[in-house]
Amino acid sequence: MTYTPGAAVVAATALSGTGTATVTSAATGESVGVVHARTAAGVLVLLVSAEGAHELGLPEDAVAEDVTAELQVVVQAPLPDLTVPRAQLVVQGWVSALPDARTHEALEATCALGDLAELHAQWPDARLLVLDPAAVRLHWAEGCTDVPVEDVVAASADPVTLHEGHVLARVDAELGRCLVGLVRSMGHAHPAPGGAGSGAPSVGRDLDRVSEVRCVGADRFGLVLRCRTERPWQAVGEGCCGARGHSPGTPCEAQTTASLRLLFPAPVADADAAVDALALLVLSASVSDPARCPYAPGR
Repeated sequence: MTYTPGAAVVAATALSGTGTATVTSAATGESVGVVHARTAAGVLVLLVSAEGAHELGLPEDAVAEDVTAELQVVVQAPLPDLTVPRAQLVVQGWVSALPDARTHEALEATCALGDLAELHAQWPDARLLVLDPAAVRLHWAEGCTDVPVEDVVAASADPVTLHEGHVLARVDAELGRCLVGLVRSMGHAHPAPGGAGSGAPSVGRDLDRVSEVRCVGADRFGLVLRCRTERPWQAVGEGCCGARGHSPGTPCEAQTTASLRLLFPAPVADADAAVDALALLVLSASVSDPARCPYAPGR
């Protein structure tokens, strides 16, 4: 069963206008902030000021010329009062001016920051560029992953993560007060974040002690909940904190927060469906066997 979007989907979503993006030119060494988007065919479109294009080394009139460059996209959860790092994407390739014949296609590109055509119209000296990728590297919760370019081009962006800010705001306003009860109903079964042997009963969190829950992530497969308790948890399990110098079987470093990934019964189609699925899980947990409420380890 799939619990999370794969690397290609995470990369495709990041390239569809999520997070903040900068392009660094190999020719000039200059870094320029850009608006980034992605067409239905997987073409990477960049919106930049005329001055920015000049700093990258792109002449005003030469469409055919390209510049070796690196695009870096940093993605964080769209929360106004909490920083939750999500991913960093590095794309190496060639940047060139977009031919006029492809302008219509480019302005219809998917951009989480808003309608690309409107953004272009509001930017008097804006120029449209295209990035031809040669290599894609993703830094995320799973580690550092080299993603084949063809996989990124073929992948579709996650429809929920593209509108994650809308989801998190609705969850907070409509269901935020219900999240503590939902998490507490899951009992003691939640594995320790990052702990090896997470299926072992000895590695767990007392979820009935949770005092605060915040939704900090959303995708078509589920939600990420940040759980806090007043008294620190101490999980014990083989390999749980070996990287920190702890011997197997000894208590881990005390923590008051942990992440839990709440799974939907089935993948959802859009942002509103994600909120509706959570509402049904809240209702199910309140009237039926709490063990039926699905979850998986969070990171």
